[in-house]
Amino acid sequence: MMEYKHIHQRFGRREILSDVSIQLKPGELLLLSGENGAGKSTLLRVMAGLLKPDAGELIDETGRRLISRSRKLLLEQVMYLHQTPYLFEGSVRKNLQYAQQKEAEEKRLQVDQALEWVGLSHLASENAKTLSGGERQRVALARALLRRPRYLLLDEPTAHLDAESNAQIAQLLGELKLRTVSMLIASHEPGHLDRLVDVEYRLDRGHLTNKLKR
Repeated sequence: MMEYKHIHQRFGRREILSDVSIQLKPGELLLLSGENGAGKSTLLRVMAGLLKPDAGELIDETGRRLISRSRKLLLEQVMYLHQTPYLFEGSVRKNLQYAQQKEAEEKRLQVDQALEWVGLSHLASENAKTLSGGERQRVALARALLRRPRYLLLDEPTAHLDAESNAQIAQLLGELKLRTVSMLIASHEPGHLDRLVDVEYRLDRGHLTNKLKR
């Protein structure tokens, strides 16, 4: 379990996050909704250790500490997936190999399994830069599978995708949930994820409100 307490984040005079607290549990999928500009991406970046908050605490099985002093821990255990996943120049296979620190043979086998899992084996040799939006998201999820994070934060993973791609992403997220990965998904169009969501939060004017248990 990972618990974030009393997060505050201000940019200039604007308070983006005001006393935000949220808890991540194994196998639980949380939905974070809110208008564009509400601060959803900012919160995810703080939780992933990519942005230093003005204040906030982190609590896990090892104890309590300031979030600002926990960057190494967060980068090791939490994976953040941007709305537009960054892919390196080169093939889809090479993009997945970058996520691995295994010996060559073991790396090849696990990459093959990840490609099969996301249904992209037939595109393994294609230039990753030529992929569609839905295919890029599936490569990002394959990288997440290879890195095996305990906590996965996804920023608008189905934005601007067609219905078929949305369904494919939702299926993969459901399978990660069964693997007890804890997930927080920020989305302002969450309808297609309804069946997966355990708890819904709404970020409004810096405050986390309307906690709903499904």
